[in-house]
Amino acid sequence: MKRILSIIIVLSLSLINGCDPFEDYYINLKMEQQFQLIGIGPNIEQQINFCLTDYDDYNDNVDKIAQIKYMDAAYITMDASQNLSGDNLILKLYQSDGSTLLFEYRLPSFVASEYRNKPLHIQLSQTDKDNLNRYLSNHKINNCFKAILSVENVQSDNPLSLFYLNAKIEFVAELKLNP
Repeated sequence: MKRILSIIIVLSLSLINGCDPFEDYYINLKMEQQFQLIGIGPNIEQQINFCLTDYDDYNDNVDKIAQIKYMDAAYITMDASQNLSGDNLILKLYQSDGSTLLFEYRLPSFVASEYRNKPLHIQLSQTDKDNLNRYLSNHKINNCFKAILSVENVQSDNPLSLFYLNAKIEFVAELKLNP
């Protein structure tokens, strides 16, 4: 009798506290983009096009995605001309059409070496986050972007007038998945 009572209690607790198989779950989608800006100045710039479909986490779950929400972004310097600096580091993200701006982030007084081992947190306004999330709300159609990274009035200790900056931008989105 004690065994039956114990089994009933354990099953009851499992049902009350157990996992709901119909509950949504979440995963993070990390989207890394490598930039290689090269030029003679005064400004250097590179444009990159990318899509959510470039990432396995998106493709593996596309049929289960209920919502995509922008979470965060960061900039990291991988390599640069010696003592590379500039008046502004600018990151612009456009919709896939290349003409509808989703956000523009500016960092005045950019020094590349400051972000070699310490990522720069790209803080967006709530309006910028809302623009991104509105675009992502129809992710099966709106899943591509155009990103432009530039440095204005670039300078370095390089004796040649050629400047280079290798950088990485990481965007993180949260995928809300249906069971």
